Amino acid sequence: MRILVEEIRLYPLRYFKAMLRHMGPEFWIVATFPYCISWVWASGEIFPGLQWLEDNPTVASTYIETFVLYLGQTWEFWLGAIIIGPLLGGGTVLYDDFFDHDIDKNNPRKSSLPFHKVPTRPRMILGSSGFLFILSLVLAMLISPGFFVISAFIVVLSFLYSSPPFRFKGRGGLDLLTNMVGFGLLCSMAGFMIAAPLGEYPWLWLVPMVFGTGCLYILTTVADMRYDGDSNIQTVAVKLGLDRAAEASMVLLFIANVALLSLGLNDYLYSPEVIYRVWPISILEFLPIIYLRVTRKADIILWVIFFTGSLMAIGTFLLALNHVGIWVV
Repeated sequence: MRILVEEIRLYPLRYFKAMLRHMGPEFWIVATFPYCISWVWASGEIFPGLQWLEDNPTVASTYIETFVLYLGQTWEFWLGAIIIGPLLGGGTVLYDDFFDHDIDKNNPRKSSLPFHKVPTRPRMILGSSGFLFILSLVLAMLISPGFFVISAFIVVLSFLYSSPPFRFKGRGGLDLLTNMVGFGLLCSMAGFMIAAPLGEYPWLWLVPMVFGTGCLYILTTVADMRYDGDSNIQTVAVKLGLDRAAEASMVLLFIANVALLSLGLNDYLYSPEVIYRVWPISILEFLPIIYLRVTRKADIILWVIFFTGSLMAIGTFLLALNHVGIWVV
């Protein structure tokens, strides 16, 4: 408890809320989305235990009993989602913030986070991230050895990304590669192995998943490009500059969409007919990035990320609906 200041001991709930907010819950979807989509490919269901729920209707008097039975059928999926999102995702955010604690105080977007407003110590942030990493690995062993190995690789990538002397975050290109592997590859594999052997994974799907993740990551580095540059953190956006970073993001998005459309035209995971319905979404995904490139207004980057990411998620979700037979065209 020596890493805690006196106010934390007196008001633990306040600081628990601060830690939860600082763990970046709005970013957990970046990890859980590829996890969930790959689970859909493996299970053939759009929602965990949906068929079980249809086969086991319930009434008000048995809600709790049915819920317990439902969790007994789907606990691996939900536990995996918690590990991938709040535990590994939150731990990664906290671990990175430990090394950037002083730098982030000068970044208006990050200085408003709770840990920069309350009397805490950097060691508390490090201890919290370590606790989340250890907890995630312990829980991963309950699912399967393979899930544990993937979780361990994600923890290793978190170390490489943030820790000196490696600090891939400050080596433009390696930061991009780390995120493409961590989110696009490992999180996708984790979701699939919940419902099927990893050897059955549709490996070609990793092309749109990995390159789509890379597209969004480049945009996130644009958001902090000015302050990273002032602190000599050579992220991919700092290294390329705004114009070339936007162009690189569009290149990765183009590769992802060509792969995604090609898979459908070859009746791989989803039908060729559905491609004729979703291709306009693939075009719309480029418009926010094009607007960023033309106007060169870096202050709109969060909206660019939101609209581009939302369109990518909508298009992928429609393909998943076709895969499970809900949307047949």
